[in-house]
Amino acid sequence: MADFTFDVDTSPMARSVDGVSRHVGGVTQAVVSMEAAVIASERAASQAICRNVDAGFYTLVKSQISQKAVAAYAEMSSEQLSLLQMAKALDNIQQQMESDFHMIARRYNKLFQSLNKALEMRVTELDRPAMQLAEIRKNIVFDKLKDSSAINFSVTSEALPIAQMAITSKMKQNTRDTMQSLAGYIDAGHVYTESVKGMLASQPQAEPCASHIAAVLLETDSLLTANEQIDSVITAQAEAWQATAPLVSALSQAKSSLDWQANSEEDKAATRSEFMALCEKEVAGDERIAKEIARLFDASAWEAIK
Repeated sequence: MADFTFDVDTSPMARSVDGVSRHVGGVTQAVVSMEAAVIASERAASQAICRNVDAGFYTLVKSQISQKAVAAYAEMSSEQLSLLQMAKALDNIQQQMESDFHMIARRYNKLFQSLNKALEMRVTELDRPAMQLAEIRKNIVFDKLKDSSAINFSVTSEALPIAQMAITSKMKQNTRDTMQSLAGYIDAGHVYTESVKGMLASQPQAEPCASHIAAVLLETDSLLTANEQIDSVITAQAEAWQATAPLVSALSQAKSSLDWQANSEEDKAATRSEFMALCEKEVAGDERIAKEIARLFDASAWEAIK
């Protein structure tokens, strides 16, 4: 079988492929540039649209608010005019009522005056002798005393010693009553003193003895001021001993010199048992509160005076 060998020159095709490759690269760059330009233009257009939408919405809302404000102001003005008219009408009604009241008051005043005069005339006609006697006494006695100044002066000068004598006698009587009261008070005090002395003499004198009074000195942290303690003193209350101020003052002065030491485990255990028994009695049925109280008690520590 015959063999054939052909030599084909591919240089033109290679050059063509190289040219196509360069053109494809240029097209790719152009596409990329166009895409970037399109994206930029779309972004600019979207921003412009957003600005226009925002400006339009702001203008719309502003115009609506302005319209509502104008409508409200117009309504307020009309209501204000109505209120002014009502106020004028009320003033007119008040003036009319005042004039009617004064007119009716004058009318009834005249009516009552005429009734008083009519009743006075009727009473005068019914008790004519007594009324005539009163008129005579008024004309003869009181009118003359009222119109004559000399009589007033003479009566005053004559009555002055009598008045002084009456005042002196009244003062003497009051002084006598006061002295009698003081004498009775002194006698009663003397009798009471003698009775007390006799009672004390008949009873044996009790020897002085020392007494112990229970008191609690409580020091707590202030909830208002940091690093500040509030001291409280609790003492026993009894009818025979009510003046607790000296004990409170003594404890407040001696608190700085007291020897505070931590409690022993035995004392704390005994106190815990009593405290738990009291809590079970007071918060029966509420297990959560009882557990919280027990937790707070176990987490706390206290000291006692040794």
